[in-house]
Amino acid sequence: MATGVGILTQADLNEALKLEKRKQYEDQRKKRIFNAKERLYGLDLNALERQIAEKTKQRQIEAECNRRYEQQAKSMQNALKAKEIELEKRMHIAESDLNYYRCRYQRKEQSRDFDLNDPNAIKNSKPVRIADDDFNLGISSAQVFVGEDLGFRERRQRQREQQRAWLDQQVAERKQAEESRLKADKIFEESLQSRDKRLGDMANSERRVRSEIVESIRQYNSEMAKRKSEERARKKKENHEDDMAEIYNMLTSDMLTENPDVAQSKTNPKKKIAIMFRGLNAEELNQFRKEQHQNLLEINKQKTEQQMKDKQWGQYTLNIDRELMLKHLSMERKRQAEVDKIREFNDNLAKEQRIQRENDDKVMKINRISKDFYEQFNKTSR
Repeated sequence: MATGVGILTQADLNEALKLEKRKQYEDQRKKRIFNAKERLYGLDLNALERQIAEKTKQRQIEAECNRRYEQQAKSMQNALKAKEIELEKRMHIAESDLNYYRCRYQRKEQSRDFDLNDPNAIKNSKPVRIADDDFNLGISSAQVFVGEDLGFRERRQRQREQQRAWLDQQVAERKQAEESRLKADKIFEESLQSRDKRLGDMANSERRVRSEIVESIRQYNSEMAKRKSEERARKKKENHEDDMAEIYNMLTSDMLTENPDVAQSKTNPKKKIAIMFRGLNAEELNQFRKEQHQNLLEINKQKTEQQMKDKQWGQYTLNIDRELMLKHLSMERKRQAEVDKIREFNDNLAKEQRIQRENDDKVMKINRISKDFYEQFNKTSR
């Protein structure tokens, strides 16, 4: 079924969304402005503080998320870096082993076809021309011409012998190459066996060294334990001897014998050493009791004076409270009289206003404005 609305584009949808948001914002603004309880003049400080607190909290959450993300990324980078370093070490070790094997067992001169690719083959070969009657010279050497071949049979014989020698040489070279190959394979196998044997010997020597180290550590630990036990016994004996000496010194000291002369100070004849003092004699005890009785009398006198002062201060505070109460009662009477005057004035004013309102209703407000007149205002928030 066709509708009255045409094809809507993204711009139309965005515009419609903006209008809807503006309408909602306008409705919310009307509710705030036309509500006398919620209407505010100027800035809403509470809302601003709440927004600041929310933004601060959001910034803290984002900072914490960024910090955790950076910490996690840093830990991952460290782990990846450690893994890369380990892989590089393994690759370096593998490449070192491979290069050692190539340099040791895969050199060019050890290959089977090295004689075909030898760069010094021409240097090591025989020269093309040794003499004028060299049998290796060909037609282009301009040494032998047609019609001058007088030693044809000898040449043919020599050629056959030369071919036979070449064949024998090739057979010998092949046999020698095969023997060389077998010898090289044998040498390679022997090298592998020697390497395996060397690895086994190294493992055995490592186990032997490790067992020797463990045995030496065990012996060292047992020796240390023995020394510690001897040291503990020696210290125990020394402590026992020190304790016995201390007990003897204490028994024979002036502290336990209670020598009164020890407590007397050398610098001040009237002063006693507290840690060495063991009590008063009869004369000192009587003097102390006299001073104690005198101090008690002074303390009782001070208590009596303090009680008298407290009683005077109590009487003074009672007088102050009584004066304050009388002053409060007089001020309350004055305030009540003023309230009565204000109430009487308000009653008279209310009577005058009521008479004035009745006069206005009868004379001045004949054409009173209806409620519809006021309802036409404040329809929008602008």
